Amino acid sequence: MWVDESSGYQPVDRAAEPHRWCEAVYSDRVIVTQWDDGTVAWPQVGHRPTCSASMPSAVLGMLDVLDVQPGHRVLEIGTGTGYNAALLAEYLGDDQVSTIEVDPVLAGQAQARLTEAGYQPTVICDDGAAGHQPTAPFDRVLATATVRVGELPYPWVAQTTLGGRIVVPMRTEITSGPVVAFTVHADGTASGHPMPLYVGFMELRAQRSPLGDLNGLRWDDPDADTTSTTELAPWTVFNNLDPRWAVGIRLRGCRWWHWPPTRKRPHVLWLIDTHSRSWATAAYGRDPGPYPVRQHGPRRLWEEAEAAYHWWTQNGKPPVEAWEFLITPDQQHHHLTP
Repeated sequence: MWVDESSGYQPVDRAAEPHRWCEAVYSDRVIVTQWDDGTVAWPQVGHRPTCSASMPSAVLGMLDVLDVQPGHRVLEIGTGTGYNAALLAEYLGDDQVSTIEVDPVLAGQAQARLTEAGYQPTVICDDGAAGHQPTAPFDRVLATATVRVGELPYPWVAQTTLGGRIVVPMRTEITSGPVVAFTVHADGTASGHPMPLYVGFMELRAQRSPLGDLNGLRWDDPDADTTSTTELAPWTVFNNLDPRWAVGIRLRGCRWWHWPPTRKRPHVLWLIDTHSRSWATAAYGRDPGPYPVRQHGPRRLWEEAEAAYHWWTQNGKPPVEAWEFLITPDQQHHHLTP
């Protein structure tokens, strides 16, 4: 496993460092158990964590939102290590819990761990986006992978009982966001509100965003399509979750990075659309604006981000909790509550 330290993720070998391993396992921290779908060999650190043991506080927080009661049938999306499934099986009984994992290696490992610990929930190796009709309907559905706003898999709604609850962490390409609790209604729709709980889980594999690549790009590229300035301080757009969430909902298909200053350059905020290869930079330092902006490609990403930020301010700077989500069989909507 790999533990998040101040210097980045570091490998911890259970056999070689049992005390350090035990300390990490029983701490309230994230432990990565797989990188890049298992293509990265121990003890190397990869580019994308693809399985982890989540912070126990996050696990318990989501289970609290799920509000399982004796007799409930539960579907978990994303078995991972099997820890969540074990907790649910302990409370509800093996027959009431189904857990689905897309990675066959992870599914097999989780099944073995659960059996060794004395639990026998139904473990399925399949794409969790489709739910699991053979063991439906469910009173509760719990996703331990983040879902992009506007793309919650409708089978989760269709396989949930009337009044049932779906708990899922939501995200945009720009930022992870809140855990949202959805309630299923008689007309086949589900509506949800953000909970005061924020997690940074891995993406549902069917919805992964490209990692993006800044190689070969220059923040001060003289060949940028447009150069301009902005009076809007770049850090005000992305440093806080509330504006970043609103910008992310409106600025689809875009990721961002921050480059800290060096002796040769100021702070640089990057925006990149990996599909169209559009990019934008906004540079800033200690001096007040205006701040230089460069944009390249078919999209003017900084202009889009600035427009989204002004939309947020014009609507009263709503917090993340002010959003509401509606899932129908054909469409998905999000809007601010009055």
